[in-house]
This record gives sequence, structure tokens and C-alpha cells, in this order.
Amino acid sequence: MWLWLFIFFALLTGVLLVVRVLVKSQVLYTGNVLYVEIDGNIDDKKIPELTDWVYDRLKGDRLNRIKGVFVYINSPGGSAASSEAMYQVLKYAERRGKKVVAYIHSVGASGGYYIASAADKIVANPAALTASIGAIIILPEVTELSRKMGVSWDIYKSGKNKDLTQPFRKRTEEDSVLLTELAKEIWKVFLNRVAESRGKKPEDLLPIADGRVMTAAQALEWGLVDTLGTKYDAIEVLKKMAGIKKVRFIKRPKKTSILKSIFGETSTLHEMVEDWLIPKAHF
Repeated sequence: MWLWLFIFFALLTGVLLVVRVLVKSQVLYTGNVLYVEIDGNIDDKKIPELTDWVYDRLKGDRLNRIKGVFVYINSPGGSAASSEAMYQVLKYAERRGKKVVAYIHSVGASGGYYIASAADKIVANPAALTASIGAIIILPEVTELSRKMGVSWDIYKSGKNKDLTQPFRKRTEEDSVLLTELAKEIWKVFLNRVAESRGKKPEDLLPIADGRVMTAAQALEWGLVDTLGTKYDAIEVLKKMAGIKKVRFIKRPKKTSILKSIFGETSTLHEMVEDWLIPKAHF
């Protein structure tokens, strides 16, 4: 009897291993649409990980089972670099022949809209806020706080602007000009991406490319979105474009620790301080 039990478990283990290999090789992949969720702030940790996941799924789709990408957006923006990374991976999906539809729920502004603009079609909830084509560089300045605390800083640099973005430097009018120029250069990237994706000339968008937030109806007027509707309307748009009768989403497994399950997504003090101190551009 023990021999039969051993043989049974050995066979079961073998079957499970084969199934695992088949799933990894996508032979048993049953989904046909990648579901990409951009919910909350676009940071430099979660979004790059999500971008990698999307790229890996697309690259591994040797049997062309994936017909489209559905991008759910509910974000006010965030990191310019991470927004660009996700934009590029969605363009990669299009080059692979996948149809990409973005749905803007409550807000898809700044970096949220930047990502949406990569899609073939954009559907916005009628009550959504979107657009906000602009860039911003936020830098802390703690010289006055340091003075009150009796702390001074010795800074040795190779050039006068090496510490331009550091919080220990009292910035001058000249510094402000340089930093504003940096923001404008990054803004041009945003403007050109939107113009290219929406089939417009950059100069045509200048009247609204001053960072303003727009309603979904206003965005529709300016050609920034294709139609107004719900998530389900957006799914129907994707089904029609991709030529599929039923959508079966492929979703990234959520890695949630016990602590996160109890307390939710929270940033540590170290992460918050690091985010403030590291100079970066935001959409």
C-alpha cells in the first residue's frame, strides 16, 4: 500500500511540474488581454516593477495569445521617468501588434495622462479630470531650518552648480532660471509625446499645455481623449479593436505581506525622506 501511495504522489508531483512548465511557457495561457492598473501616485518602485511585468508578458507571448492591453488609470501623476517607462512599454505592445486601450476613471492627469496618451484609444469617465500637460521639479531647501538648529554644512564642489538641487543650498534668482529651464525641457518631452500619439502638432496644444487640469468633456473637445464612457464601455472598445468576443484578463499577481494586509500601503519615514531629497522631475 505504501508503495502505491509513493507512486501516486510521485506522479502527482510530476504532473504539477509539467503544468507549471506549460504555464510558464504560455502553452496553457488562457488570458487574451493584459490588465495594467495605474492606481495612485506614479512612483519609482511599483511602476517600474509593473513595467517589467508587462514587457516580460509581451516578450514571452510567442503564440500570440495576447490580443490587447487594457490600461486602467486612476492617478494624478508622479515620476516623469516612470511615466515615460510605462509609455514606452505600451508603445512596444503596439509594435507587437497588440491593441491598447486606456480608461481614465476618476483622475488621469499629468503622468496619468502621459501614460494614457500611449494608447490607441482613450476612454474617459464623464466625471474624470485629466490632461495637466506640464512638468514640475520640487526641491526642498533647509538652510533656514539648519541655521535655527545651529547646523552648518561644509560643501566642496567641482563647479558652482554641482549642488544646485541639494537642500543645503540657498538658491538665487539665477538658480531659479536654470531649474525652470530644466522643467521646461522635460515639459517639451511630455508635449511632444502627446502630440505624436494624438496626431497633432505640438504648437496646436500650446494653449492648453500649461499644466491645467481639464474635465473629460474639455479633453474630448481638444482631442485628448477619444470618447467618454465607463470601464465597461472601454472594454467593449478594446474587444472591437482586437477582434475578440470575450475578454479574459491576465493580471499581475499582487505581492502583499501580512503587515500590508493589516495596515495597507504605507511608506516608511526613510522612503518619504528619500523621495523628497532625491531631485527628480514630476508629471
